[in-house]
Order: sequence, then structure tokens, then C-alpha cells
Amino acid sequence: MVRTKSKTPPYLGENLSQIKKLGLQNNINDLEIDGFTIIPPKKVASTQFLNKMRKTVLRICQERTGKKFDLNKNGQIGKYKAQPQTDSQFLLYYLLMADPIFEKWLLNPTLNAMMDYLMKGTQQLSSMTSFIKWQGEGYGETLGLHSDTRPSTPEGLIPNSWFDVSNSTYCLTDYTKENGAMAMVPGSHRLYRQPKPGEGVDKAVPVEAKAGSLIIFNGGIWHGAFPKKTEGLRLNVTSYFCHRKLKTQEAYQWRVTKEMLDRNPPKFAKLVGADDEYGWDAKGPDYSRPLKYL
Repeated sequence: MVRTKSKTPPYLGENLSQIKKLGLQNNINDLEIDGFTIIPPKKVASTQFLNKMRKTVLRICQERTGKKFDLNKNGQIGKYKAQPQTDSQFLLYYLLMADPIFEKWLLNPTLNAMMDYLMKGTQQLSSMTSFIKWQGEGYGETLGLHSDTRPSTPEGLIPNSWFDVSNSTYCLTDYTKENGAMAMVPGSHRLYRQPKPGEGVDKAVPVEAKAGSLIIFNGGIWHGAFPKKTEGLRLNVTSYFCHRKLKTQEAYQWRVTKEMLDRNPPKFAKLVGADDEYGWDAKGPDYSRPLKYL
């Protein structure tokens, strides 16, 4: 019997070539085994980009809260009313629409190579937010452990549907346990369920990373955060992706502007769902806009 050599699908071959080009092979191994990985700053973006991103997030903090924010001082919620909020944290939502720098981040080669691998190219941006965190108890003893997948049914979920989401954290400040780093339970993505109350806390590890690092994690891994014991701010930009068959957390498809689409490559339109003609009004389908960006 003659065996024919199987060919790598063109899409997968392109993705693997990009992963090798960026030197991310070891990060793929981490993802498979632990469910998360830390990519160092030099493989993510320039220091100039990091500083500009941090400055932009701090500006948006001030615009939305009415309070001046300093990296070395604790934050204030001020007039900002977005939920959920705690006494030491709030979230900035809809960042993609707030400044063009977030469009550039969405197209970051390292972010896209890792998401293409995790989601097999089926992903769209579900939300882009920033967790603004300062000294306090945070989520308490449970660390807020959860997975980003849809809630389980009593019968559980089919494993293949468990990976319809993936997440990422671009660290704008150093992440240490004392500084309120993310908490991850290695290997928990293979359990295909949400943790029970208090479960996994004893196995959680701090995800410690330098500012400028990119944390990529499987949507099924149990994660949360340790309380921040130091003064000052812990900042990030979280880009959460879901399968194109799912509804996104934030609305992009018909709200991204023509200017946004025109100044970005076709990949951008795909990631925000603007290449999808569904979402009709009384006039029925309108093929003109999405087809231009296919």
C-alpha cells in the first residue's frame, strides 16, 4: 500500500510560517500545555508604541471620569458609571472606537498570529477594553476565577464548542503578584467547564510579565486576578475574540466608519465583521459595503 504524503492546508501553512517568522513556537507549546503564554515585549511592539498606548488609555481615563490619572497614584471612579466597578477597579469599554491607535493594535502581527492559531482564522473582535486597577482587595479570596466561555449547561459543553473564544492582555504596566497580576490555573482549559465557587484557587499561579508583554490565553482556562497590594495603577488593553458565528460583546459591524475601513487593510474589516452582509434592515441585504472589503 502506497501512502501519500498529507499536505498542510494553505491557511495553516501560512499561519505556521508567520509563527516561525515571529519566533513564537515556544509560545504555542505553552498554549497547548498550560492554556496561556507570555510573549515578551520585543516580540510584541516597540517601546514607542507601548508609551503611546499607555498615554492614550490614561487620557481616556481622565475624559470619562473627570479625574487626573497618574501611574504612581491610585485611581478614582469619578463620574464614570460603566459596570462592573469595584472600590479598586473599573473598565474602559469600546476602545476601538476611541482612538486610531487601537485600530493599529487590532492589526498587530503577533496578536493576530496567535489568535489565528487559536481560532483557526474564524475570529472576530468581540470587545476591546482596559482594566484600570489600583490598590485594594479586588476579587477577594476567590480571585474571581472563571473562564471566558459561555455558561455550561448541566450536561456540560461539547469540547469543540468550548474554544469558540480566546483572549489577550497587553500589559501597559509591569505585572507582578504584589501588583495585582492575573491568576491562571494551568491546564484548566482541558476541563471544559466553569470552576465551582472557590475551586482552583490553590492551583492558581500569578502571570508575571514586564510592561509591553502580551498574555494570550485559551478561552476555556480558569483565570482571575490577585489583589493589588501596591500603590499606583495596573493598566492593560484586553482584546477578546469570538468565533464569527457568535454575537460580539461590543457592536462594530455597522458602526465602524468608512474612514476606519479605508485606512486599514481588508483584515480589519474581517475582524470587525464589516465583511459580513448579514444584519439587514427594511431594505434587505446591502452588498456594496462589505464586498469592497472582502
